[in-house]
Amino acid sequence: MFYAIGFQLLIIALTVAASVNYVQGQGRSPNSERARAIERAEMDRLLTWALPSNKESEATRLNRFKKIKDDFRDLQSLNNKMMSDAWLQAALDYSSIAEMVSKIRGKANDLKESLSLPESEKSEKALLMPTVTTTRQFREELLLLDKTVIGFVTNPVFQAANTLDIEQAKKASSDLEQVITLTNDLKQNAQRMKKSIH
Repeated sequence: MFYAIGFQLLIIALTVAASVNYVQGQGRSPNSERARAIERAEMDRLLTWALPSNKESEATRLNRFKKIKDDFRDLQSLNNKMMSDAWLQAALDYSSIAEMVSKIRGKANDLKESLSLPESEKSEKALLMPTVTTTRQFREELLLLDKTVIGFVTNPVFQAANTLDIEQAKKASSDLEQVITLTNDLKQNAQRMKKSIH
């Protein structure tokens, strides 16, 4: 049920950033310059999809990088917790699910604002969600959300070794939009299902 995120890029960049800060305190050296170059390259990889900013300081860039990294991590962490809780219980806790999908939607919206991914090629028909009236249908929608979150966070455009791929970037954008749509729908369905059992 749980999925590993291939974000070695993010971990490496933050590790290098920490080592660079230490080396800077010890004085400049060829190694420290090389570490700084690697750090900038790794941050640039992720920030390629972040909103452009002119004359941005390194400290500001690092802060933006950390915020995006945290949002990626939290998006999957919240999703994993929600899915685990939902499948460990015979009866769904609709109040808890409604709260969790709200948090997931918040992280997805933050990422949408932070990343300047190209507009997705989506149709209005693709965004129409079927009416959910049973627990089974609700669980199926949860599984669709889980699949979409995983598709987004593991998209090759966020991997260090991948070249810039507009089609994959559009897919990431489409998945992010669908996460937002699904969480809106799931929250409404959870509230309705909760009322129906009382």
